[in-house]
Amino acid sequence: MNATIPPTENPAPFQRPMAVARLRRDIETPFRITAEPDELTALARYLDVDRINRLSLAGFLSPTGKAGWRVRGRLVAKLEQSCVVTLTPMRSRHDAEVERFYVPLTQISPEHEVLVSLDDEDLQDPFTDTIDPAQLAIESLALMINPYPRADGAELGQFIVTAPGVTPLSDEASQPFASLAALKRGAGEGEE
Repeated sequence: MNATIPPTENPAPFQRPMAVARLRRDIETPFRITAEPDELTALARYLDVDRINRLSLAGFLSPTGKAGWRVRGRLVAKLEQSCVVTLTPMRSRHDAEVERFYVPLTQISPEHEVLVSLDDEDLQDPFTDTIDPAQLAIESLALMINPYPRADGAELGQFIVTAPGVTPLSDEASQPFASLAALKRGAGEGEE
């Protein structure tokens, strides 16, 4: 198992580990992985989307440094989500270049503090005896998924609840500084 995701009770349903010992250090190793229909169904549940119709990653594993590896490739995914406003089914397509660097777990010292910058393009993940491009595909797709998809033109309406006989308070009037703004407008009208 790849060391970048600790073993859990709910492992990723799409895995394609590649044994590092079988990879040549003098050339790039091409790969192409595609999730099968049953994996796509399980992945949709795993990523909390309505449906995933396609997930594939094609690219290369390239040796880097003394014992590290670089995985780069093109991720293609098609999925369906429901609009958060109208519940209308929406389809999206993701097509992106992805890349990750891996170093042997033995080269990472547990007693040293590691500072991580999200701006650093050369972040390195540890690996033990395998590198799993499927893990990179899942993590990359998870970052691309819109957590609140909204269909074109879908807008949230107003929901106003008030006691009988009481004038409802508008959204604008309920804002924290609405009263101050109204006072300012009123004070400015008398001045000329």
